Amino acid sequence: MQSVTFTFLSQAIEGIEGEPVAAALRRAGITGLGQSGVDGTPRGAFCFMGSCQECRVRIDGTVAYACKAPVLPNMTVTPYVQS
Repeated sequence: MQSVTFTFLSQAIEGIEGEPVAAALRRAGITGLGQSGVDGTPRGAFCFMGSCQECRVRIDGTVAYACKAPVLPNMTVTPYVQS
């Protein structure tokens, strides 16, 4: 397993290449991945299998589920505002 770095909100995060983005972020102490477009409440990984859609983020500009998307070197992850 190879350790790689990616960014979340301009913060360098270390993860293991191929592990779910949500797991790497949680290990770094980050649980809030976005916010509700309705009431602004924080959203984060809940089911860890892609069913709840609460962990949506943008990875290099594309919407993805953080619980299913693999960590890749130098990727840029940003919050997704749900509507």
